[in-house]
Amino acid sequence: MKKTVVEKILNVSVDLGGSKTKVIGGTSFKKRVVLTMEPSLAQVPRSILNNVMGLENANLEDKVWLEVEDKIYAVGYLGKVLTVSNPQLTALKSTTAIPKILGVIWVLKERLKLSNDLRVNMSCLLPPGEIKDREKLEVELKQVFSEGFNTPTGKLTPKLNYFNCLAEGSGIYMLHRAKKGKELVNASVVAVVMLGYRNASVMVFRRGIINEYQTTELGFAHLIKSMVKQLSGQTIERLTPSMVKYRETGSEVPLHSLLLSDNKSLELEEIKKASQVSQEGYEYELSNWLSEVLPSDIEEVILAGGTSDDPLIRAKLLHYFSDKKVYLHAQVELPPDVEALGLGNRFGDVWCLWDFLNFQLNQRKRRKVA
Repeated sequence: MKKTVVEKILNVSVDLGGSKTKVIGGTSFKKRVVLTMEPSLAQVPRSILNNVMGLENANLEDKVWLEVEDKIYAVGYLGKVLTVSNPQLTALKSTTAIPKILGVIWVLKERLKLSNDLRVNMSCLLPPGEIKDREKLEVELKQVFSEGFNTPTGKLTPKLNYFNCLAEGSGIYMLHRAKKGKELVNASVVAVVMLGYRNASVMVFRRGIINEYQTTELGFAHLIKSMVKQLSGQTIERLTPSMVKYRETGSEVPLHSLLLSDNKSLELEEIKKASQVSQEGYEYELSNWLSEVLPSDIEEVILAGGTSDDPLIRAKLLHYFSDKKVYLHAQVELPPDVEALGLGNRFGDVWCLWDFLNFQLNQRKRRKVA
């Protein structure tokens, strides 16, 4: 059955998160698709790709592969299936961005039934410590677009019509500024503290300009890594989902799926003890890092990122910043289609980025008309 060609323009906002790649894309602000993909990425030989069974029946997001400059990449869930480890916990997001962005573009093209002849308006988020690589990222993206890349449905040679890469937390900051008013926000020294799965980042705004920024590997994965060192037979991938539910609910039930030994009651106590020790160590390291990188004259703090919603970590942060005005996720209001994904505030930054992207594109149209 022949696909219907809708439009040639694709607007895309991507948060290259450590736990999920979060995506909003469409032909307009309202005509959009929201989705997530696994963060995994693997360069594989074609022979391995050809031997994956059932690929033709998988969901679009789960069967993404690309061929770029004679290299084949499995992106998202397929990358997870074909790798043993999760290199995204150590690799810079900027170095893995190109294949992930290409995979996102292919999925959106298919979901929106667009032609292979695309003009792409792209915005993405990187940790503040990697934002210096945005010009390099744009140059490399243009090069790959011009040379083209192979996908499961043929070769794509998009044109990069617009590109903007901002530091993680920038979307939330722009929402905060819009709500309070530019003059009020610019009169204060504002810190955005962004806690994700892999990284923790801070940005300090003075008179609306980023004055200082820092990134460290003190995301939620750091806490889980500490637990792995204390326990036998556990991995980051195995521990993370159960620990998130345990910390959110306080119930031991999510931990039962982790038990491997015959003495389950003893092992359960060992997991709980490791959780407590790791939490105390994480609080100590995070507090020390914040004390080191944040100036003393901060007046407002915006807490953002999925890890800041962890009850134990949030309580520690609220206590740490008890003498400041604290805003949680800038009180972002997510639309129903984003809420339906079940990620809550973890989608806040990229939602604000999507709003900003469409605002910028509309401004460009008005200037052209004028």
